[in-house]
Amino acid sequence: MSTLEREIGAGSFVGNVPSESEKEASEKESVTYEAIEVNSFSQAVEQILLESDENQSFCFVDFDQTLTGSHLRNVRDPQISDEVKESFNKLLGKFSPGRLCLTTNRGYGSSVLGNLVFRTDKALDKMTELLEESSYPGTVPIFLSLKKQVPNLKINGRTELVNHLVDFIVNNNFEGNVDISMIEDYSFLGLDRSVFPKEIAREAHKKLKDEHQKEVVIGIKDYVLKHK
Repeated sequence: MSTLEREIGAGSFVGNVPSESEKEASEKESVTYEAIEVNSFSQAVEQILLESDENQSFCFVDFDQTLTGSHLRNVRDPQISDEVKESFNKLLGKFSPGRLCLTTNRGYGSSVLGNLVFRTDKALDKMTELLEESSYPGTVPIFLSLKKQVPNLKINGRTELVNHLVDFIVNNNFEGNVDISMIEDYSFLGLDRSVFPKEIAREAHKKLKDEHQKEVVIGIKDYVLKHK
């Protein structure tokens, strides 16, 4: 082989190695996001029941002003209506253990503001009560201190959520498309609401690809509750 042929061969090999920008573009293509405005929690649930994949799907339900309603008093003294309880039980019937998760920006145990002012202890008690009233055969993971309005934040709550997604996808041999439905309230706080779920999905996608050689496409539908 001539020197020229060797140089061409080497150049071709190098050209096949994806650049960092190409890798980033690939990560973005593997995650899709769509926000859907709804008027009630029950409306969001009905759409999820119709559209969510029967097997390869997850559902993340935010707690404050999603399960509890829009009035500010629900922040300190959370109450869940019978209509919301009925709809939540429908989600429990749709999603097997591990696929339905409760999410919240609230933390527990370390914040005086959270425990005394916003009464996080009451919120967690209410979540537990809601689950105990159901006949659900398994546990529902609760992910705390997510701080969804802050982008690129490396905290335990987010890491635990990513690890939960990855472990469940690997252990249940999900292939191809994976759906994530979210229900959260509309808020003027923070940046683009798509940032948090896309970050979680991209981190999960990267971990699946790098550590488990598993390639999936994660589609997110964010049902945004705008209280009337």
